[in-house]
Amino acid sequence: MTVPASAFPRRTPLRPLLVAALVASLLGGCSDSPEKMLASARGYLASQDLQAASIQLKNALQKDGSLAEARFLLGQVNLQLGDVPGAVKELQRAEELGYPAEQVSPWLVRALVQSAEFDRVIERYASVTLADANAQATVLSGLGQAYLAKASLQPARTAYEGALAADPDNLVARIGLARTKFFAGDLDGAEADVEAVLGSDPKAFEAHVLKVDVMLARQRPEAAIDALRAALELDPAQLPVRYELANLLLRMDRIDEARAEVEQMKRTAPDSPSTLYLQASLDFRDGRIAESRDAVLKSLERAPNFLPGQLLAGTTLFRLNEHVTAQVHLNKVLERMPGQVQALRLLGLSLLATAQPGRALEVVRPLIDANADDPASLTVIGQVQLANGNFDGAAESFARATRLDPDSAEARMRLGVARLARGDAAAFADLEAATVLDPDGAQADTALVLAHLRANNFDAALRAVDTLLSRHPQNAEAHNLKGGVMLARRDFGAARASFDEALRLRPDLLAAVINLARVDVAEQQTEAAVARFEAFIKANPRNIDAYLAAAELKQISGASDADILSTLERAAAAAPAALPPKLALVRHHLRVRDTRRALAVAQEAAAANNNDPGAVEALARAQFAHGEHQQALSSYGRLTSLLPQSPAPHVEMAGVHWAMKDVAGTEQALRRALAVRADFAEANRRLLAILLEQQREDDALVHARAMQRVKGAELPGVVAEGDILARKGEWPAAAAAYARALQLNRNGELLAKQHAALLRAGRNAEGERLLGEWLRSEPRDVVVRSYLAERALAERRLQDARRIYREILAIAPDSALVLNNLAWVAGQLGDADAVELAERALALAPDNPAILDTLGVLQVERGQVDQGLANLNRAVSLAPALGQLRLSLAKAYLGLGRKDEARRELDTVLQQSAAGTPLHTEATALRGGL
Repeated sequence: MTVPASAFPRRTPLRPLLVAALVASLLGGCSDSPEKMLASARGYLASQDLQAASIQLKNALQKDGSLAEARFLLGQVNLQLGDVPGAVKELQRAEELGYPAEQVSPWLVRALVQSAEFDRVIERYASVTLADANAQATVLSGLGQAYLAKASLQPARTAYEGALAADPDNLVARIGLARTKFFAGDLDGAEADVEAVLGSDPKAFEAHVLKVDVMLARQRPEAAIDALRAALELDPAQLPVRYELANLLLRMDRIDEARAEVEQMKRTAPDSPSTLYLQASLDFRDGRIAESRDAVLKSLERAPNFLPGQLLAGTTLFRLNEHVTAQVHLNKVLERMPGQVQALRLLGLSLLATAQPGRALEVVRPLIDANADDPASLTVIGQVQLANGNFDGAAESFARATRLDPDSAEARMRLGVARLARGDAAAFADLEAATVLDPDGAQADTALVLAHLRANNFDAALRAVDTLLSRHPQNAEAHNLKGGVMLARRDFGAARASFDEALRLRPDLLAAVINLARVDVAEQQTEAAVARFEAFIKANPRNIDAYLAAAELKQISGASDADILSTLERAAAAAPAALPPKLALVRHHLRVRDTRRALAVAQEAAAANNNDPGAVEALARAQFAHGEHQQALSSYGRLTSLLPQSPAPHVEMAGVHWAMKDVAGTEQALRRALAVRADFAEANRRLLAILLEQQREDDALVHARAMQRVKGAELPGVVAEGDILARKGEWPAAAAAYARALQLNRNGELLAKQHAALLRAGRNAEGERLLGEWLRSEPRDVVVRSYLAERALAERRLQDARRIYREILAIAPDSALVLNNLAWVAGQLGDADAVELAERALALAPDNPAILDTLGVLQVERGQVDQGLANLNRAVSLAPALGQLRLSLAKAYLGLGRKDEARRELDTVLQQSAAGTPLHTEATALRGGL
């Protein structure tokens, strides 16, 4: 905690009748002058009635917002009531209105520290000197807390010492100084300081908390638990203490005790990020990784700056191989805590997993510079060094990890990998040792193969897999792995042979069948792939996954709907009680718009699994698709009882009401969803859309502003306000809303919206200034640069667009969209590399119709007619409903003098597009010319 609980007195609750009388008197006093209201507020503050004081202060400020003292007092009250953002706002306003710094600064620094605005504290107060000793001590102690949060120990120590020089009894400074000793590794000094504080003030809450850290550092967890329980005796309602206790019990494997503490937290603060985080931790420990992810992400919706939650989110997403999202959360941890070891390790490994070894090396550099000496960090460092080709450095890191933990199979295995990569003859000895340490005897060899595959060193991978097979010649998974190596080498014949051998050894190895099907498809032998699945199914008739995989292959390969249906029906017949085949059948029938059969299967599934949410949802969807709207509403109602904490069924019910043209029912269903979870993004989005659809902009604006009072929905609410105001043409107000949104979440999309609004408001200079500042501070931003490129395209400033797209490409060289847009612009400007750019884009996204369209047009223009027409036709086949693609193909045919083919495509465009649209107009003009 940043401010001791004892620093703020608690308000004694008033009796109900007294409260009623008080509220009546306050309301009746609204006709009083602001000065009289201010005097009344002072009286309430004197009696510690914070709520009454707050009401009077707000009443006073409503009449006269320039009352500096009222702002100051309201800031104090807000802070004591836990409204930290409100406290910061009012105290800053008081300061702006000239209220004495001697009084404002101590409170404002506390509020800024509690809101984790550490950089602002340092910027504002590093050089402040106040005449009042107590005020100066408070400011310096807050400055020390900010430096400490930034891991700047010496400046923190200096600030705390200055605070104690001004006020030797300043509790925050005494404990803070002890913390600096603790973080500097001076456990004796830290413990002595803590005991001295507790000797003079046994009720010093933060001292007990620090004692916990000291005891843990001394590896005395029982003493740490005693310290936590002592703190709870002082104040049983202190959630952070109970959180620490539950967390420590969890780390000590005292799971039942930890669960008991978490249950207590759920009773007192069920929506606290700490509570949700600990539940996620318990789920993670139980191996419920997906559940852990869901719980921790829910906690972050309520408290996006809760760093333990960000770290756990990154960890769970890493474990689930959701690397892009994992990296977002881990980066958020490191933005605030640059040296957080676990985040550094995980982010480094995640970047390796997404083929970014150079970036991974940058991330783990602090571990290298700190000369990390724990096996886990050394192992990560070694992996990153290995991926970057630093074989000697990797071998040294793994060797140190092995010396620190000689019984670690992983460390010895990775040492072998590194040594082998640099040609060290000791590599095989390390791998053999790892094989002895590894119970299954194959992990080291398998890891070696995969390491070479990740580095695209296919020859080394092949040698490694042969080594693996020499040790384990009858291991089917090893032969399957060799097939994967050969498939990566594009040696389809050898890959096929290895997969066949894997199946000979283990005829039930579905992974090998799937891999053989991949070879078949790569060699354009789709029928052979299907036959392979059929043979496997015949031998393993109860393997439901095989049926479902075969059906997926048939759908991808363009098999008939009847053939796909037959496979799914056989899956259902093979396991009549299994739910997945039935749900797959429902999805298939809905895809082909056979709603009657979808409904029949869904009814059967729901009857047999009446308490399964998946079955009930499938029934509701089938009923809706079949036009049985009332029955669908009933099923979704059943789903709400099965999932009482989920707003999703209510949102689906809203969709049914909307289809029934029941606008009131739609709105009610969405509001019920928001009653379950007020920050549910989809419900808020749909409700706003419906209100705007009905031209109820004022109602939409009211809802957007209501969202801003809901934790987790503040940012979407502010953005929605800006969008609604922009829709109404109130551009200055829209720009102000976007500016507020940027304060909540600094991102390029919001900056682009603010810039556009400022231009529409006629404030071009301000917009350009903000834009310039953003681009200077965000040199790797692509969102704002893309916005600028799109503006340049819209205004036909093609050279500017080309320059900006090339800047973006330097930042994101593997962006297919940027390459495609740049290729189009380059084509318009006649650049020689236009086709090459489009080909690079297509290599990154081979089935993207827009890219195929761009490449095809460029190829036809440059005389590569056959290739160009093939790409244009493929684009149309992938997205036949997109008229612009057919128009491009028609234009190509016209340019080649092939009028009949052009006429056919233009007729289709005219049938698909609405009269009066730009597409229809252009197609009409071209058709008329024929």
